Amino acid sequence: MENKPILYGDEVSPPVRFVMITAAILKTDLEFRQIDLFKAENKSDFFTKINPLQKVPALAVGGETICDSHAITMYLCQESEDQNLYPEDAMLRAKINEMIFFNSGTLFTIDSSIYGDYFAGKRQINKELVGKWHSALNYMEAKLDQNPWLSGDKMRLSDICCATTISTLECLLPVLGTYVKLNNWMKKIEELPAFQINKDGLKRLKSFIDMMNPN
Repeated sequence: MENKPILYGDEVSPPVRFVMITAAILKTDLEFRQIDLFKAENKSDFFTKINPLQKVPALAVGGETICDSHAITMYLCQESEDQNLYPEDAMLRAKINEMIFFNSGTLFTIDSSIYGDYFAGKRQINKELVGKWHSALNYMEAKLDQNPWLSGDKMRLSDICCATTISTLECLLPVLGTYVKLNNWMKKIEELPAFQINKDGLKRLKSFIDMMNPN
């Protein structure tokens, strides 16, 4: 890429960490600009002009802006010489997309709802959402019964995507210990040097969780 892309985001956000980890693995140099969610900077006039949806991440590159983490990471993979995370093989890419869209439509939707309630002052996690979360994790556990990774025999974009979301909700709803295959899968991902980005983001998130619940 001729111009250095600018990534707008906050490391507390799993989609932002998803993009940052992907870029690190691909060795794609991004300029990171902090949009502090806890200061509502995503609702500022400045950022609203970048993304009218007022959500992070947003990637500005070549005069264009991409405003969805899944679309951003797919773009970065397609622009990179490293095709390991998102290979061109049609069937393999479909399997990767399947889990990426599962994250977008199911995992992150549950995560966002639970955190939305929590930071709105509701400490009791909605039982229906907890049930949906367990159903989603049961589905993933079954996927990992077939293969060591979510989309086959190697780690792909789908694994990074889902891992950032799951590790985030684990801060409020620690249940991975009851899912043997998912737990082992997460441990393998956490060994990646680039996943330090996720750990740093979770540390920042936990500081805000602690402020909301000092006891």
